[in-house]
Amino acid sequence: MPLPEPFLAQMRELLGEEFNAFLATYNKPSHRGLRFNLLKYDESHPYENLPAPLTTIPWCKEGYQYPPETRPAKSILYSAGLFYIQEPSAMSPAAILRPSPGQRVLDICAAPGGKSVQLAGYMQGEGMLVSNDISPSRCRALVKNLELAGVTNAVVLTEKPNRLAERFAGYFDCILVDAPCSGEGMFRRDPDAAKAYTANKPESCAAMQQDILRHAADMLKPGGRMVYSTCTFNPLENEIAVSTFLSAHPDFELLPIDHKGLGISNGRGGWVGEIASGSVTASLLNRTARIWPHTASGEGHFIALMAKTDKHEPIDNSVFHKPTEAENTEQTTGKRRNQPSAINHPLCPLPEEFVVFCKENLHPSAFSSPNQIIHRHNNALFLQPESLDLGGLRVARSGWLLGECAKGRFTPSQAMAMGITKAQARYAIDLPKSEALRYLKGETLTPDSFVPPPGKLWVLICHCGLPLGWARLVQGRLKNQLPTSWVTS
Repeated sequence: MPLPEPFLAQMRELLGEEFNAFLATYNKPSHRGLRFNLLKYDESHPYENLPAPLTTIPWCKEGYQYPPETRPAKSILYSAGLFYIQEPSAMSPAAILRPSPGQRVLDICAAPGGKSVQLAGYMQGEGMLVSNDISPSRCRALVKNLELAGVTNAVVLTEKPNRLAERFAGYFDCILVDAPCSGEGMFRRDPDAAKAYTANKPESCAAMQQDILRHAADMLKPGGRMVYSTCTFNPLENEIAVSTFLSAHPDFELLPIDHKGLGISNGRGGWVGEIASGSVTASLLNRTARIWPHTASGEGHFIALMAKTDKHEPIDNSVFHKPTEAENTEQTTGKRRNQPSAINHPLCPLPEEFVVFCKENLHPSAFSSPNQIIHRHNNALFLQPESLDLGGLRVARSGWLLGECAKGRFTPSQAMAMGITKAQARYAIDLPKSEALRYLKGETLTPDSFVPPPGKLWVLICHCGLPLGWARLVQGRLKNQLPTSWVTS
């Protein structure tokens, strides 16, 4: 394939004797991967019709390569959110950051959502994930992918980094900056990216990357960890970017990465050693990581793991909801009007229709966390893992969308269906492949194996134990409630 001449000149200088091996990869098929969703995947479960054969990816235990001829996106299990299709090297930044359950995590450049879904899997539904992308149009895909994966502890924003930093100073335990870049690692998969490349693109991207990093640094707690990553090869956006940032932020240190254990290469600190200043030496920059298409099973990525070491100003708690004395009393005694026992600390009285829906259609375990906050925006109900003041910010999703209250009844969302389990629904049916495919096409079903209970109830439709969406039981028939945008052809 034709490659930009400025890019080729750069790679000759950077790689030296490795250049020919690198260039030869452009005559081979690109690497294709999928990553199992840790919110849904059960290693012991005998899932049917998985893509095969699958080859493990060393830097991501739940990631696998699949053959180019397979089409995993056509699988029912993909529609159930069991796995996410992702280029293998793109799995490395979140795998290296790997937040723990209960932490506050920011994915600052999150669309289309693959890394946010991966982070959410490590968090196991505990803590707060803020997924942000400056583009409202790209955020639509981000929201859809989080919902498909069954993520219940995420807020989706579409803000500039400086606006986030004003609100979330010293708030996050972990931050992922998978920065906008010149995209040189995408050339093999996307020829249009190569056509759009210009000699000055790395330089313009580098300025933007430093701006994002500067604001991300303000939002990280002391002792917190931050990953900076790109899918490009240019040192200006990689090792030099890290050197520039560290020189300006002595309160940050570069942490080592287990290169050998993860099967990835060291950074090219020696190549840019003469540019490094102060304590940012070439050997220190070698702590960063590189994935090259000629040495590993990935298209290309750069990863740097950093930690904040200084003491920080006290956090501005105005970002949190401050309970009134009456709310504190209610939370202590567990008394609140119209509150099901499984749902805690709503910011407003819960609509009666939602309470009735929960009693009739869900088991109490569906909403069991003691810190969850349910709030209402117009007719929509959202659940947050903790209360946030999002006033003045551009919000794509203020939490897990549970559904809508209108005309005296509650209609559950597709996001709720994907975020609960089969065991949490009072009425659920596990469909075989043929009928599951019919459901995904939007058809109404009358399965012989289903003995309907009395009344008009909501039934969770599943396949292999995994939710696909809702159906409304009407006169023994399961009327399909799959949103139009989720219907497959």
